[in-house]
Amino acid sequence: MVRLSQGRLLVSMIAVSIMASACTLQPDVASAPPSGKTGFAAPAASGTTLGGKALTVVFRGNRTVLVFWASWCGPCRHEQPYLTRMAADLSSKGIQFVGVDFLDRDHAAAAAFVQEFQVPYPSFYDPDGKLAAAYQVDSPPGQVLVDGRGVIVARMDGETTEDKLERLIQAKLLSG
Repeated sequence: MVRLSQGRLLVSMIAVSIMASACTLQPDVASAPPSGKTGFAAPAASGTTLGGKALTVVFRGNRTVLVFWASWCGPCRHEQPYLTRMAADLSSKGIQFVGVDFLDRDHAAAAAFVQEFQVPYPSFYDPDGKLAAAYQVDSPPGQVLVDGRGVIVARMDGETTEDKLERLIQAKLLSG
């Protein structure tokens, strides 16, 4: 029989307690509080579209690409042609795109952007950036991917390429 000194016994008991509780320290992503961070539940997304209609995005059961943009943003203008193509192509695979036009005080310029690029998906009008802040997007452009559980699985801050975004959507929303 192995006998432990009281000090070693105490250390052993603490170590076992820490290891046992470590499993409970990991948040269950399905019930984690909403956050703009990857691995956490997506914050609620509801508000008014550029067209003045009420919109609430349902994340559970849907795979979603949130596109954060502004009409005055040069990189946004560069990305929009391939985002328009991707949204049209991926809708048949069950991927929904939703835009968030933020920090764009000129409603007419935002509407002209949508018309110019024939954007096929709805966009929230978020002139004060409140929805963008909930997703921790500081400046356009940006994309946030939300899986069918309503959990943020990836994000791209700043300008990206069609190839990078396509590979990310394939890996995070279309595989498995």
